[in-house]
Amino acid sequence: MKTSVWIIISIIVGASGASAQSSTVPESVAELFKTTGFDKRFDFSTRLEPSYLRGDFDGDGKTDVAILVKQKSSGKIGIAVCHSSTKKIVLIGAGTSVGNGGDNFDWMDIWRVTPKAAASGKVGKAVPLMKGDALHVEKMFFDFRENLFIGSR
Repeated sequence: MKTSVWIIISIIVGASGASAQSSTVPESVAELFKTTGFDKRFDFSTRLEPSYLRGDFDGDGKTDVAILVKQKSSGKIGIAVCHSSTKKIVLIGAGTSVGNGGDNFDWMDIWRVTPKAAASGKVGKAVPLMKGDALHVEKMFFDFRENLFIGSR
């Protein structure tokens, strides 16, 4: 059985330039965190590899960055979506509740960018109008007694 949690928020979630990156924080993201004050409340997280992804999440044709973060006060894990055009950050998790993902994404084992066109076909019939790429997050389940992959959520 395979179920996935899709973070599809039409304002923040397109198909150009989607790619995984290394653990190094992009300079533009570090600067944006400083100028907006996010650096006072959140640390960058290297809990998963890659620690950030690139995609056109707002559908403006410019590459944005989604980066793993950890809320300093609670230790909760989440994703900060940094929009390159508007210089705004949208927080998913890390103390901000989103859909069935909750406010702590410490359960997340896998994340990737799915291009807008591909995501529209995978999610199902009740797909909101998407402006950009989708962030796909998953939880994997294993039965370690039998070393068997059971599925993902």
